[in-house]
Parts: sequence; C-alpha cells; structure tokens
Amino acid sequence: IPDWLKIYGSEIMSNIHNHELISEYLIFHDLGKPFCRVQEDGGTRFPNHAEISKNIWMRLGGSEIVGNLIGWDMDIHTSTSEEISRKLLNEWSMKDACTLLLASLAELHSNSKLFGGISSISFKSKWKTIDRRGKQICKTLFGEKS
Repeated sequence: IPDWLKIYGSEIMSNIHNHELISEYLIFHDLGKPFCRVQEDGGTRFPNHAEISKNIWMRLGGSEIVGNLIGWDMDIHTSTSEEISRKLLNEWSMKDACTLLLASLAELHSNSKLFGGISSISFKSKWKTIDRRGKQICKTLFGEKS
C-alpha cells in the first residue's frame, strides 16, 4: 500500500464517484481493445485503446462521466507530472482524480502476473509511476500532510 493511500485514504474514499459509475467504468474500460490489438515483437499491444473504448462507449449511449473515466484510464500510468497538473486544473473533477487514482492502483495489482509478478522490474517501474502520481494528486487536492 503506498504511503499516500495510508495518509490520504479517508479523503480519497470520500471523494470518489458513486458505486454504479465506478462499476460501469471498471467493467467497460477496455471494451475497445479488440479493435486496436496489434501483435509485434512477440507481444500484444493496444495502442490508443482508452480513447477507442471511450468512443465506443459514447456511441452506445453511455454516460459522459463514465466515458470520460474510460478515456482517461491510462493517464495516471502514462502522463507526465505536467500533464497531470493540467488535467487537475482543467479537466478532472476531484471525484475523477480520486477514482482514476484508485483504479490505476487496482489495475496494476490485478494485472501484476502479466508484468512478471510484484517482484519484477516491470511491475516495480509501473508501481513507481503510480506512486509518484498519487503523491502529486494527493498533495494538489488535499495539501501537505505529515
């Protein structure tokens, strides 16, 4: 469990989207993957799957909040600190940011075997990114805590 979750856990949990929206987001966040699957270098990639998934969700008449969460699903994994700062200022609500942060941590752990387990370099690298983004988001949203 990252330190930021231990320190800010109650604030984060008090500021997530409701159960129904989170469930829809987590169930459908990868629905575009079959449409962008690419085999290369012995592995499978899904370039731009979050945006493709969002577009499909919206064409099916899904809610805009869930569509946005789906579209932002990879941001905590892949965005720079500057991009996260811009999203916190201009795009994400507090509920969006807290929901995405918890989802990214859950996704990392649920997919850990794909990365070689929690002891692998790949997992540790991805965890480090989420840890940095978590610290950044919590400090921005909730201020500094000791």
